[in-house]
Amino acid sequence: MKSINLYMDESGNLGPGMGRYFLICALEVQEEDAKSLGKRAGRVINRFKIKHELPKTSEIKGWKLSDEQRIELIESILFRGIKVRYIVLDLEQTTMLLKKPDDKNACFNYLVQLIVKKLLQDYPELEKVNLYLDNRSVKIGNRLSLKPYLYNKLVLEKLESSSYVKRIEFETHYMESESCYLIEWADILANALYKKYNSNNSYYYMMIKPYIIFESKFPSKSFGLNFTENKKNELTHE
Repeated sequence: MKSINLYMDESGNLGPGMGRYFLICALEVQEEDAKSLGKRAGRVINRFKIKHELPKTSEIKGWKLSDEQRIELIESILFRGIKVRYIVLDLEQTTMLLKKPDDKNACFNYLVQLIVKKLLQDYPELEKVNLYLDNRSVKIGNRLSLKPYLYNKLVLEKLESSSYVKRIEFETHYMESESCYLIEWADILANALYKKYNSNNSYYYMMIKPYIIFESKFPSKSFGLNFTENKKNELTHE
């Protein structure tokens, strides 16, 4: 395996007062399967639009779906070979204020890096990672920062502790989600998984669970705790 594509989208918002959780979902696809899976994704999306009399040029967003529509799409998306990775951030437990665009971008890059890091651990022979992200995921001025950040964190930093470090190529592609059906799939799955944390609704999570190959709660030690529980946990570990 030389190259893998990750189609990524998020649910929730980074920043104070925007909800407690922020989730990034990645749909993992081997590069040689991307074309055929992309065609399948297009058929699923377009048939859904015809059935529900939606404009052909409209974009399907997970948060706009009814429960019945969400179930219908998830059942169409999930089939043999689909692989889902996701990470969810507890904003109340992060030490970053996340008020400035640069802070939000740094946090977003760090979370993406954690997903990619696990991908490289799972596939030691991997030579290239292609990331396809929604054009609205980060501000225009920050789009060039993710690629060098991944290289610095996942390749260069290893030179301090290892005499040999395999070179990994990272390519980032920012696309309008309505023009990339697999990003639309990632959006639908991200919103469905987000409901487990934001609304305490695990129904959709249980549908997706058999296809999840990586899930991470960050920060792991204090995720989901309230302030009192967090202080008690800190005292217990002192």
